[in-house]
Amino acid sequence: MAEKIDRKQLKRPDEFQVVAGRAMGWMAAHQRLVLGLASAVVAVALTAWGVSAWRDSRESKASAELAEALELLSRPVAGDGQAQAGEQTFPSREEREKAVVSALEKVRSNQGSTAAGRTALAELGFHKLKSGDATAAQKDLEEFLARARKDHPLRPFAQEALGYAFEAQGKLDQARASFEKLREMGVPARADYQAARLALVQGKPDAKQQLERVAKEYPKDLAVVREANERLELASLPPYTPGEATPAPQPGAKAQAEKTPQGKKKR
Repeated sequence: MAEKIDRKQLKRPDEFQVVAGRAMGWMAAHQRLVLGLASAVVAVALTAWGVSAWRDSRESKASAELAEALELLSRPVAGDGQAQAGEQTFPSREEREKAVVSALEKVRSNQGSTAAGRTALAELGFHKLKSGDATAAQKDLEEFLARARKDHPLRPFAQEALGYAFEAQGKLDQARASFEKLREMGVPARADYQAARLALVQGKPDAKQQLERVAKEYPKDLAVVREANERLELASLPPYTPGEATPAPQPGAKAQAEKTPQGKKKR
């Protein structure tokens, strides 16, 4: 069964949850930086042009709403042993996910023209991709990439997630083009890894050589090296034939196995 699952991994972009989780983990670890972008950058521009304080206040309010939405991600689930006495919890991870998405949708709807609203848009794309709604994720991620500043820290994550969203829909040419844009964003290792991974998914004869080259050319990028080596290990497994079942045990096989080579039962 384990081999069956591993072989299937080569036929699907199984890193959806990895890239979404990596982006959301980055957000959790750098909340102050991201939220700062939602107000500081705009505040500088507003100060320079002398625009009314109302605009500045709106950015601050949007940042606060985004912070509240992101805080839900760290709220524990009842029964998982992480909740402190008196701390609010969710009944399940599914309910927490619904609450997070709802809160992010509210930020996007109410504060769409702010930096915080655009950040919420990227987060929505990550969550939808993780839940399996690739079409909706594609829409949100494309909108974020079109509207966000070039130096927004989530742009590389969103670009890679967009490639996975295309791939999940079978749009491999668009996926490849999306992954290639990672090179322009200063992460060539991810671009080369994704090109090699797609080659492996498509069964191209030089795919393994591409993965080996990626692992050798970027030794300091430990995440890329690890993922490339994992793909190589999966590719080395014997072919799996769909529908192939494990042979059923023959009658009396269990009793025979319990006997010693001399034909005596084990004590």
